[in-house]
Amino acid sequence: AVRHPDFLLSKPRFTKVPIDQIGVSGGVVSFVCQATGDPKPRVSWNKKGKKVNSQRIETIEFDEGAGAVLRIQPLRAPRDENIYECVGENSEGEVTVNAKLSIIREDLLPSGFPNIDMGPQLKVVERTRTATMLCAASGNPDPEITWYKDFLPIDPNASNGRIKQLRSGKDPPPGWALQIENSEETDQGKYECVASNVEGVRYSSPANLYVRVRRVSPRFSITPTSQEIMPGGSVNITCVAVGSPMPYVKWMLHTEDLTPEDEMPVGRNVLVLDSVRESANYTCVAMSSLGIIEATAQITVKSLPKPPGTPEVTETTATSVTITWDSGNPDPVTHYIIQYRAKSPESKFETMDGITTTRYSIGGLYPNTEYEIRVSAFNTIGQGPPSEPVETRTGEQAPASPPRNVKARIISQNTMMVRWEEPEEPNGQIKGYRVYYTMDDSQPMAHWQIHNVQDSMITTIQSLVPSETYTIKVLAFTSVGDGPFSEPIHVKVLQGVPGQPNKFQVGAVSDTSIELTWEPAYEREGIISYNLHCKEGSPGILIKKTFGPTSSYVVDGLRPNTEYLLSLAAISNKGVGAFTNDITQKTLQAKPSAPPQDIKCAPSSSTSLLVAWRPPPVESQNGALAGYTVRYQVEAAAGSVESAAGTADNEETSGEVSVPSGEQVLLPRLEKWTQYRISVAALTHMGSGPESELLSCRTDEDVPGAPPRRVDVDVLNSTALKVMWRSLAPGKQHGQIRGYQVHYVRVENGESRGLPLIKDVMLADAQWEMDDTADYEMVIGGLKPDTTYSITVAAYTTKGDGARSKPKLVVTKGAVPGPPYLSVAQDSETSAVVRWDPPDLLNGMDLQGYRLQFGRKDLAPLATLEFDPQEHHYSVGSIHRGTTYLFKISAKSRGGFGEEAAVELSVPENTPGGYPHINAPSNVTCCSAQLSWAPPVLAERNGAITEYTLAYKEAGSGAPPRELRLAPGLSSFVLNSLKPDSAYDVKIRAHTSVGPGPYSPPIQYRTVAFEPTDVPKNFTVRWATKTTVMVAWKFSESRSPYKCTIEYSRQKMDIDARQLKALVLGLRPNSTYEFRVTCMERSDGGTRHRVAARTAPLVLDKKPRLEIDVDPDSALTISFPPVESKDIKWVANFYLVAVPLKRTTGTVKNLKTPDEMDMDELLREVIPRHRSRRQLAQQDQRKPYVMACFRHLPTSYMVGSEHRHSSCENKPLEPGQEYVFFLLAELNTTSGKMFATSPYTDTVLTPEVVDVRQVETGADGLIWVVGPVLAVVFIICIVIAILLYKNRKRKEAEPRTKCMLNNADITPHHPTDPVEMRRINYQTPGMMNHPPIPIAELAEHTELLKANDNLKLSQEYESIDPGQQFTWENSNLEVNKPKNRYANVIAYDHSRVILAPIDGITGSDYINSNYIDGYRKQNAYIATQGPLPETFGDFWRMVWEQRAATVVMMTRLEEKSRIKCDQYWPSRGTDTYGMTQVTLLDTIELATFCVRTFSLHKNGSSEKREVRQFQFTAWPDHGVPEYPTPFLAFLRRVKTCNPPDAGPIIAHCSAGVGRTGCFIVIDAMLERIKHEKTADIYGHVTLMRSQRNYMVQTEDQYSFIHDALLEAVACGNTEVAARSLYSYIQKLAQVEVGEHVTGMELEFKRLANSKAHTSRFISANLPCNKFKNRLVNIMPYETTRVCLQPIRGLEGSDYINSSFIDGYRYGAGGVAGPGEGECGSECVCDCVRCLSVCMSAVLSALFSSCVGEKCHQYWPAERSARYQYFVVDPMAEYNMPQYILREFKVTDARDGQSRTVRQFQFTDWPEQGVPKSGEGFIDFIGQVHKTKEQFGQDGPISVHCSAGVGRTGVFITLSIVLERMRYEGVVDIFQTVKMLRTQRPAMVQTEDEYQFCYQAALEYLGSFDHYAT
Repeated sequence: AVRHPDFLLSKPRFTKVPIDQIGVSGGVVSFVCQATGDPKPRVSWNKKGKKVNSQRIETIEFDEGAGAVLRIQPLRAPRDENIYECVGENSEGEVTVNAKLSIIREDLLPSGFPNIDMGPQLKVVERTRTATMLCAASGNPDPEITWYKDFLPIDPNASNGRIKQLRSGKDPPPGWALQIENSEETDQGKYECVASNVEGVRYSSPANLYVRVRRVSPRFSITPTSQEIMPGGSVNITCVAVGSPMPYVKWMLHTEDLTPEDEMPVGRNVLVLDSVRESANYTCVAMSSLGIIEATAQITVKSLPKPPGTPEVTETTATSVTITWDSGNPDPVTHYIIQYRAKSPESKFETMDGITTTRYSIGGLYPNTEYEIRVSAFNTIGQGPPSEPVETRTGEQAPASPPRNVKARIISQNTMMVRWEEPEEPNGQIKGYRVYYTMDDSQPMAHWQIHNVQDSMITTIQSLVPSETYTIKVLAFTSVGDGPFSEPIHVKVLQGVPGQPNKFQVGAVSDTSIELTWEPAYEREGIISYNLHCKEGSPGILIKKTFGPTSSYVVDGLRPNTEYLLSLAAISNKGVGAFTNDITQKTLQAKPSAPPQDIKCAPSSSTSLLVAWRPPPVESQNGALAGYTVRYQVEAAAGSVESAAGTADNEETSGEVSVPSGEQVLLPRLEKWTQYRISVAALTHMGSGPESELLSCRTDEDVPGAPPRRVDVDVLNSTALKVMWRSLAPGKQHGQIRGYQVHYVRVENGESRGLPLIKDVMLADAQWEMDDTADYEMVIGGLKPDTTYSITVAAYTTKGDGARSKPKLVVTKGAVPGPPYLSVAQDSETSAVVRWDPPDLLNGMDLQGYRLQFGRKDLAPLATLEFDPQEHHYSVGSIHRGTTYLFKISAKSRGGFGEEAAVELSVPENTPGGYPHINAPSNVTCCSAQLSWAPPVLAERNGAITEYTLAYKEAGSGAPPRELRLAPGLSSFVLNSLKPDSAYDVKIRAHTSVGPGPYSPPIQYRTVAFEPTDVPKNFTVRWATKTTVMVAWKFSESRSPYKCTIEYSRQKMDIDARQLKALVLGLRPNSTYEFRVTCMERSDGGTRHRVAARTAPLVLDKKPRLEIDVDPDSALTISFPPVESKDIKWVANFYLVAVPLKRTTGTVKNLKTPDEMDMDELLREVIPRHRSRRQLAQQDQRKPYVMACFRHLPTSYMVGSEHRHSSCENKPLEPGQEYVFFLLAELNTTSGKMFATSPYTDTVLTPEVVDVRQVETGADGLIWVVGPVLAVVFIICIVIAILLYKNRKRKEAEPRTKCMLNNADITPHHPTDPVEMRRINYQTPGMMNHPPIPIAELAEHTELLKANDNLKLSQEYESIDPGQQFTWENSNLEVNKPKNRYANVIAYDHSRVILAPIDGITGSDYINSNYIDGYRKQNAYIATQGPLPETFGDFWRMVWEQRAATVVMMTRLEEKSRIKCDQYWPSRGTDTYGMTQVTLLDTIELATFCVRTFSLHKNGSSEKREVRQFQFTAWPDHGVPEYPTPFLAFLRRVKTCNPPDAGPIIAHCSAGVGRTGCFIVIDAMLERIKHEKTADIYGHVTLMRSQRNYMVQTEDQYSFIHDALLEAVACGNTEVAARSLYSYIQKLAQVEVGEHVTGMELEFKRLANSKAHTSRFISANLPCNKFKNRLVNIMPYETTRVCLQPIRGLEGSDYINSSFIDGYRYGAGGVAGPGEGECGSECVCDCVRCLSVCMSAVLSALFSSCVGEKCHQYWPAERSARYQYFVVDPMAEYNMPQYILREFKVTDARDGQSRTVRQFQFTDWPEQGVPKSGEGFIDFIGQVHKTKEQFGQDGPISVHCSAGVGRTGVFITLSIVLERMRYEGVVDIFQTVKMLRTQRPAMVQTEDEYQFCYQAALEYLGSFDHYAT
């Protein structure tokens, strides 16, 4: 024996050493001990030196005995308390180690001893799944957890990470978990959790882990397939088997194993065969412990077929041979081919192919011919070799052709010789010939004489009748029969007469001639001429022609395309010989001589025209028509159609089409929507005939051929874009452009997200485009910030949309911060500090910094600085005094800079610190100097300049300087009246409101020397108005004209200096002009004078108004428009000017504008107050005059009266005179006079009076006698005149003056309506700016409010303010404060509901409620808070006292875990609240609201009242309902049930202001719309806010009110009583007035008005889910979709195309989904998961079969099937008349729970359309619902069809409608479908389905109680 070296051996050493342990009496301890060594040691346990041996003490070995666990259970004290010894021994030695065991009684345990709080539980897990055992223990210190399996410790480190010990909780007691991944059968066992700390050790109760191994017999998932291969080819055969355990797979050939035993794979085995030469069967064997299965594949090697056996001839005829043959091939052949040929050297084989039998007849052979025949076989590889040939001869046949070249000649007086040649096709041995001859060839051949000839081809016939003509025919015959006759020949039995011409035949032929040729028969006498017979057709006229001896002749003058019969006879001196047989010949064709007839044209499409015609007349066709040529050309193209056809190569604008047959043609590839000119010509083979007249025809419209041009998109803000484009080029419009569609869609990562949204721009008829100059733009709002959008634009015609423009990708501006909080303060005279605080940020928005812009408000641009987010102030130095600074700051986020906050800082003024700067001198004359200056620099200006002081004096003089005050706007001035040739010192200073600044340094000007001559001088500006300037000068008298020229602003004006003034017209207001005046003073052109002037500012730009009414003083009143405060400072005086237009004796023509009047002359005539009436009357009344003067302008003035503010006389108006008036203002200026005038008033006519002649005396005394009489008469006349004038003016100028009062279009006000009363009595600016909206404009108004992210809606909502202050003292009383649910929601004192007080109880009259007015009804509602427990009695007391019959509750009791309202009614039976007994009589719970009926009885009263409470349960926790449809249905129900004589409707939510306000406003507005066709939302909310605070609490609620009213207006009321349904349907079937469609069609179209935004389909649009949608447009909304339990790691596993749908009584009463279709089994699994998630027990399938509708059968038919972790077992199937009922057991394999699902499949719905009757479908619906109720199963009914909207929609609609009909007796199909469409798009998909709902509802009425039970 060989020993190992000693150094390899080792004595034992311990690798695991037991530790001392403290156990609990009755518990368990384990000591673990393990050793290593060489050889491997053995470990054992001793107690007191002896082996342990007890039933309670057990040693469990491991590691092949090298380890041992000593386990003691249960512990017994004191006997088990001891020291235990672990011994490890091998051949090399022994080691020991000790461990001590202590035991404590349970009742003596220390407080920190470990305790097992939760031990592991029994667990069953499938193999390969993860098993988790849980354990929680407590102790002090926290115990350490270890695990034992089958009494052995578990070491997680030894499992390669498969077994982990995890901490499962942070809070004490700590939780631990043992996690076993990829579990195996060896993991099965008993597990214990052990908790140990310094105090001791405690074991949990053991728990078993069972690892369940699925046992499935092997089966083939891919069976091997048989294959054919070519010889030497290769093939792979795949075999896959599955099972549990997985089977081994091997290949066998016969009994030989092809797979080695040790290489046998599991599951899949591919057999690779190369160079296969022989066919064989290969067997795949799959084996596992559960069985062995086999499958065989046949490999067939292909080869060419062998030659068939030699054919045998079985039958022969003259033209056919029948052969048979033997296949000669054991393997199948696909077909045979036969090859045959005649036995002659040059003949080739002919082939018969595709023969599948072994017997065949070959036809078409020549008679009496030797043939050679052979056969070949074909298979899939190719053709095999041929068989041996067989030879055979065909039988004889009668000759197939006559004898050739038959000739006859007279050889004696009664004898002729006949000769011929053998036939070309004798078809056998010629036995002889027969010669037939007769004198009458019209007789049948049987009557002809016969002459037989045996072996010769020449014979003589005797005994002929002289001078007669004989006809001769010859035939040959064989033994089979006679051949055909030869052509007849003619011979005349007369010697010397020519024989029949030989070879008489046709030569050249044309359309009008035929050439004939022949050979003359030999004749001794000689031929002198020929006779030719020519006949047109057989019945035609015979034409005879005679001509001299020749061998050819041309017959001409014939008609084209006509058949002629021709025969010829020769003539000699002896007479006429025999005529030849007739030969027939047709003349050639010619071109047609007439065009086609009846040309017609019609558009066939946008690119084709259908042209039709009739042929030309027959006599003009000149031949067989070979077709037609159709030519066409665009009408606008130049040149004729003929030339266009030849020259145009653009096939679209011109061309020609050949039509070989038929009488119509489709002209394709034409330009769209284009006028063409068309002609048609017929043609024969000789060419084309004339063309028809041109016909105009236009192609049809089409979709536009190109996108709009110049498409551009501007980003307006974070939610809006502006799209601009130009119309299409005319050539691309392809029709009338009716409008444009703008498509926009969100883009992420280069891919569209969701369906595109479309905005339509329809063009009015007048806008239809035919040019390319139209530009368009559209604003798209409601977009998401910082989002990429793709925008395309397409035009459309009546045919549809054109191409879209290239997508424009734009990114909306990111969501940006709001304005920061900004403040600015001056901290010194020259500096300021800017401080700001960060803005309010939206969730997730990051603040990146600030941008500060600041500077003087009057200077641009502002300085810009940027700051970090943490900076919040900045100091600005060197600020200027007397100016306003603007500071703007905005915060920056990732989306950019946000909204700016702006603050202005006004710095106090000071006197100017600097002086104006005078420019270099210019334009100095003898007597004037013009100077200009610049104001002081900004830094020294110290405020707004209010004026300038200009100081000047003659240089060197001691006199003080003269000072002029100049307007602040001037920058130049002319000093006049200076001395010639003198020096002047000039200086200037500026003033602010504080005072003047320093003077500028003096500048010296020297005037020029002047030679006094007689010339115009001293040119000055006399006065100026807004549009005119009066220039004046001095000039001595001159007899002759003296010309001067005034130049200004590039214009010239010639004047005569003798006039001394000139009025310059047509100037601009508030502008400075320089007038250059040149006079003819000297020959050099004269001296040029310069005068500057400024026109008046725009003051008095509105005309005074004449008041039409007569006041008590009987004077006409003129109202003056107010003058703006900034303009008042300019005005020194106001004058009212009267302008007479005409008198009875004359007319004032060409009325000047007020600015053109001579102001000097006008003001010279101002009449002082003290003038007498007589003096006034003596004034010239024809000129304009001043009738009133004011220092301060009054608001109105009465003509003919003395006004206390007027300082001049009011002259009376002339009778019978027309007047206009204007207001004249004299302005304050420093240079010359300046005036401003108003426009003229309207014209007024004073009445005529009787002429009372005045007697002139030297005094005024007579006036006192006549005056009163005249005054009375004059006043009466004025009253009459003004009344007449008023009437006339009202007729003439109705639209201009007070037209609002009589405008019939304006709705009359209703003073009874509280809102209108408020508009009259408490009109606020907001109410003025927001008048009632006509309902026709409501949609447009709402869209405008919501544009740009609800900008105007926000502004409108924020502006709502009743404009009054109200008290709420009662709410603030300490005794009442607990009665308020919210401290800030109180009850105004003036409108609160006051309860009848209870004696002795303070505050007992208080409840937090207010009266709210309705439409035309005060106190129509009571708005109150949700009752508190302490106010239940008060609430019911209010209901009783107010005699209310209806309580509207707009909240659930609890929302988002917060109490919104306490339950103030009994759940059942009767409860007493205060003094009121409330009994619950009835509860109806519907999908979106609940109706409760109560009986009320007050203590001490015998009266009982019924009150209904309507609780709306569909208002979401956040915001407002997504659609108003359910709310409107709720509101209709409330209104229907509220008695007309009841008290106010009591409405409450939680606070009684938000949702309550919405309810009240919508109800009141719907009532208003019924009567007034207007909505006054703003007014009503304002009114409510004056009655209760916070009414309509949020902007969202305000928006919802608009949406609800909009839908109510658009949809109308479609609810109808069941008893009226028949008449309602009849009404719907009628065509609507003014429409072309029925009411039913209109009602269905209204459903489609609301389109869902793509943002509603979030999950459905994810790429991982798109393939699960059968139709791209039918997807579930995110808010209503069914969410499956997600599968970890599988994206989109929670998605299925199904939606929860509310029923009549229950929310989510149904699940609507598509049929399981193209996505296959994956969707089937989702379907089963959906049934589980929804807890559906009833499934309704609405299709007849799974064949025609591409649905996937998602249920197992015969045996159970597994879908992911659900097992479905078919239990039963029942075939009913209209449906199939199936029952399934569905088991969740995870927990073993099962339930029954029943599927109803409706089979009577046709493939197309809807069922003819609704009865069967109603029965089906009833059975489905009855089954659900019968089995008492919860969960919705799952309904599906193909897409889950059409038939599914009908099912759910009728379920709701029929149930509502039973409960309420009303039908509303429109609102029902509309409600469904808010939960799933396109429900009830077609109009047919919609109509079927009505039809079925009507049929149901006949069986109303059918399903009542």
